[in-house]
Amino acid sequence: MSEICILYCLTKREMTIYSVKKHISEYFGAFTNPSHGTIHPCMKKLLGYGFLNVNDILSEGGKKFSYYSITDKGRKYLCTLMLSDFSENPSVFLNEINIRIASMDALPQKEKENFIRHCLQALELYEVSTNNAINDEYSGMNDLQKEIARLSVKNTKMIAEFLSGVKV
Repeated sequence: MSEICILYCLTKREMTIYSVKKHISEYFGAFTNPSHGTIHPCMKKLLGYGFLNVNDILSEGGKKFSYYSITDKGRKYLCTLMLSDFSENPSVFLNEINIRIASMDALPQKEKENFIRHCLQALELYEVSTNNAINDEYSGMNDLQKEIARLSVKNTKMIAEFLSGVKV
């Protein structure tokens, strides 16, 4: 998820690592808030794969600032990440789908319809598997756990409804 957040932020303009962290908090704070200790190595990895460029600038006082930008290869990688399979872990799935939807405007126009279809399929699968767990008498879920799972299903239905109304 950090890679998507970083690459998305850099589609807007070139930034320092500090600026990327700040923008991730602004754009995705409701879903994730990775630390500098997560962002820095992730950006170094993306740089190593050629998904980012770095421009080092010295200030008048001699302090070095590194500005990162996304490459064409990085934009293609972002599309690949956006259309990749979602996590099967339910606690990760909802944050992951929200982050990807919030990043959808970084996709080329022709990929947005594929992305929406991909999300709707994942939401439907999540809903079916969660409902199966709720209705399975051998699942071991207590009544409180079942209610929480029902709320999660309700949330996925709202996300699917929202996505179905998005104009591309």
